[in-house]
Formats: sequence, C-alpha cells, structure tokens
Amino acid sequence: MFTIDASSIDRSLPVPVGKQLYGLLSYVLSFGDMPKGVKLQSVRQLAAELDIAPMTVAEVYKQLRAEGLVEIRPGLGAFTVYEPNRQVGRIAPANALGADIDHLLEKAEGLGISPVTLASMVQAQAKLRKPRAHLNVVFVAIFEAPGRDYIEQIRPTFAANDVIGLVTVDQVRESEDFRRQCSEADLVLTFVHREAELRGLVPDANILALRFIPSERTRQSLALLDPRMRVAAVTQLKDYIAIMRPSVREFAPHISDITVAWSYDEDLPDIIARCDVVIYASGADHVADLAGPNKRCFEYRHAPDPGVLENLLAPALAELRHNKIAGGGNAPAKVSDLASRRAKTR
Repeated sequence: MFTIDASSIDRSLPVPVGKQLYGLLSYVLSFGDMPKGVKLQSVRQLAAELDIAPMTVAEVYKQLRAEGLVEIRPGLGAFTVYEPNRQVGRIAPANALGADIDHLLEKAEGLGISPVTLASMVQAQAKLRKPRAHLNVVFVAIFEAPGRDYIEQIRPTFAANDVIGLVTVDQVRESEDFRRQCSEADLVLTFVHREAELRGLVPDANILALRFIPSERTRQSLALLDPRMRVAAVTQLKDYIAIMRPSVREFAPHISDITVAWSYDEDLPDIIARCDVVIYASGADHVADLAGPNKRCFEYRHAPDPGVLENLLAPALAELRHNKIAGGGNAPAKVSDLASRRAKTR
C-alpha cells in the first residue's frame, strides 16, 4: 500500500491542505515509479494520519479519478492506474528487430564484414535515408522555456523531417487557434497529469501522455549538497508546493533544514537570505534573480523517461507514419486503437 508522510503537509504554508494533498498525490502518481494496481490509503485512514477532514481527502480522490490518475473500486478503495513503463500491448522496438539483426550479422560475417564496419555502414545508410512521410506534432507544455528543452530531449526519437511545435496549456485553454492547432496535428504530446484536462479542451486531438522523471543533473546536484546546508525549495505552482520537501529529500536524504515557499511569497527574499542554497521548480526562473550571483541556486528539472520514449512514443510514431503513408500522405494520421489500449491498462 502507498502511504504519505504526514510531514509533507505543512499548515504554515499559504496553501489549503486539500490543495497540498492533491498536488502531492498528483505529482507522485504522474512522476513516480509506482506500478499499476497499488492501493492508496483509505479516505478515513489518510484523513486520520494527516489530521484533516475525511471530506477533504474524498474530494481529492474524486479529482484524481476525474484526471485518470486513480481508479476507485467500490468497497475496496483507490488504486493507481498508470503503468510507468507499459509497452501498450506491443514488443519493444529493439526486441522486435532481434532476429533481423542476427540475420544481418550472419550475412555480414559470411562476406567478411566485421560488426564494427557493419555498424558504420548502417549509420551511414540511415543518414542518407529520408522518411517518406513527415509528422506534424505539438508538444503541450506548462512553461515555454522548459518545454523547448523537453522537445530537444525527445527530438532524437523523431525523424529528421518531422515538425514539432510548442504550445502551453494556458494557450490551449484560452485560444481557439491553439486548440485547432492541436486538433489538426498528427500527434499531441503532454504530461501524464495534464492529459485529462487536454482531452477535455481538445476532445478530437490525438493525444499521447509521456512520463517525466527528475533529470540526472538534478539528482546529482541534490546528492552533492553538503548536509549542513540550509535549503530553500521554491515552486511556481501552489498546487505542487507540498511535493517540494519530499522531492528534495528523495535524492538528498542527508539534508534536514528545508524551507518550502511559493515563488511569489512576500517573505521569499527573507527566506532566500537565510538559506545557503536555493532550489526552484521549473517555471520559477525569476527566483534565480532574487538569489543573486553569490547564492548557489539551481532548477529542479525533469526529463522524459527514456523507457517511455522507447516503448511508447517510438512505436506510436512508427504507427502514425505507416498510417500516413498508407493514406497517401493526405489522410490524418491516427494511432489506431491507441486510446482504447491505454484505457484498458487503467
């Protein structure tokens, strides 16, 4: 059973405990590594442990269910539904090519071509080969700057002539033009915890949600912190303020002095002044300016899960490209039954 550390809910923060609990659970269910089917604490048990009203917990669970992050089983409770490394009912690309690679190696050996030379020949041929159909993809981010970096990180999974545009959730929410851009795209990518909202805004879009994990650079920066350091952990989004302390402690369990704050808190300059290092969530870049050049400061950045890129995104792109070629390059490319297959895994 998944449990929550009661110390993650901080009543001194300018955010209602219900919103803190929602953000904490939403983050863990979207970015964590829990397998499908893990049972969450019951409403009464969690309410008692956190000393909050059962109605508050029940409302949080309802919101998580509406966003497709938990499943409520009558009489049994709430369970996780997202499979972080699921393969959407298909064999991983590398495994699917195993027999062909063995055959090619045997043929090369018979011709006196070494594996190293063969690999060079394959790479050279791949550079010359142009896909017959390009894909028009939209990545729906929360903030533009991190969104551009995420696109560069996932770009190697795409073909050279694919076009990947960037929009934000706010732009999709506020503009019909951006909603139309998503509807007309071959594929729309976004985060797991934004999928339900995006489907509500653009119901006819071909949406695929990707899992993100803390980046390697973030993990290393946290692990190397001196245990004597006083840390300020700052978030741009109030919904996720409760996740800052456990997120830091996940990779820096040796740090005990952690002050959590909202990026527009009027006391933030004083909080930063009292700390030795400032860690800010993506989107709160202005915090670095407040910290100044003499205060150590870095971003808690995420990165696309490599396993999801290989086992979910790459097969989806191959299917889209196949469908587009089969349709003469004019028919809208859709991943057949992708949505229904994902729904069955929930």
